[in-house]
Amino acid sequence: MKTIRDVMQPDPIQVRSDQTLRQALELLIENGVSGLPVVDEAGRLVGVLSEKDLLKIFYETGASTVESLMSPNPVSFPVDGELVDVVDSLMANDFRRVFVHEGDKLVGLISRADLMPAILNALLERA
Repeated sequence: MKTIRDVMQPDPIQVRSDQTLRQALELLIENGVSGLPVVDEAGRLVGVLSEKDLLKIFYETGASTVESLMSPNPVSFPVDGELVDVVDSLMANDFRRVFVHEGDKLVGLISRADLMPAILNALLERA
């Protein structure tokens, strides 16, 4: 069975909470991703900025930094944790990605799409 370390995307594109929303939007667009982990100066995960969060710009016209729109305290898992816990979390919630940490540092992320090859392998093993 695959592990979190096997499935995760290492070293994800990230933003700091003090960066501008324009910088974050440019990163989303340039990299074709739908959300970004938000880290502090020490590389600790402090939030997530998703496309849904960015839609708030239409209502919160004074928002200018990532911190003003990010969702704090995103779900994360230890790099040596159980992959089934990630699947359970993605099944139980509406978000599309979870983050992976080692100690207090962000080291990866796992999206729903990242799990598809592991699911295919599991099906093939059953056959």
